[in-house]
Amino acid sequence: MRWNHLLYGWLLCWLLAGCGGTEETTPVRSRYVRVDWLGHETFVITSSIGKKVLTNPYAPGTTGRVLPRGLRPDVLLVSNEQSDANFVDAFDNSPTTFRGAIGIGTNNAAGLRIRGIPTYSDPEAGSGELHLIFTWSLEGMHFCYLGNIQRGLTPAQAQQVGPVDVLFMPVGLPAGLTDDERLTIVRQLRPRMILLMVRSEAFSGFASRFPKVYRPHKASILLSKEILPLDQMVVVF
Repeated sequence: MRWNHLLYGWLLCWLLAGCGGTEETTPVRSRYVRVDWLGHETFVITSSIGKKVLTNPYAPGTTGRVLPRGLRPDVLLVSNEQSDANFVDAFDNSPTTFRGAIGIGTNNAAGLRIRGIPTYSDPEAGSGELHLIFTWSLEGMHFCYLGNIQRGLTPAQAQQVGPVDVLFMPVGLPAGLTDDERLTIVRQLRPRMILLMVRSEAFSGFASRFPKVYRPHKASILLSKEILPLDQMVVVF
């Protein structure tokens, strides 16, 4: 128990050391991954050598925010084609982009293996609006980005996702999951850390289901495999 508390304390120290706003996403120290939340469903995940994965960029006027300039991601993940998640023209470089049918299956980009798992608004028929779940590994950690999925995971989908260290979970987004569905996903995937992407204060009820909740003062944290909590922790930016 004492060792758990020591690890938890070290984790918080490193998380606090990593907080630094969202204007820049610079390379971090060896073997650490920096996660910056830019609002809504948009995160920048930066490796120790500066490789950047960016998720679901929003268009101006859709979220009340504007994406910072100069982001230049290496990989762009677009899980759905809503205007608040697919603004691929926001960047002055040409990142490798995975979206729609092109994003299904296992692909390689910027030295990363990205898997796109399809879900549909009508899961029984396997039709309707396509939504992708993305998984990848970085610095020895397994990441899973759910985007704004509309339904829970089938056992087959959970098996495709596989083990998860860091899970990006939607809360408070329109027409999304219920808390019971979120908890089922957590039980299926057993992530060590859950990063909430939120639009409203709706996160409070879901986060209260977990004994460890961390609320950084700024929308940036550092992660490494060695300092991930032994018990599940929820992070609310």
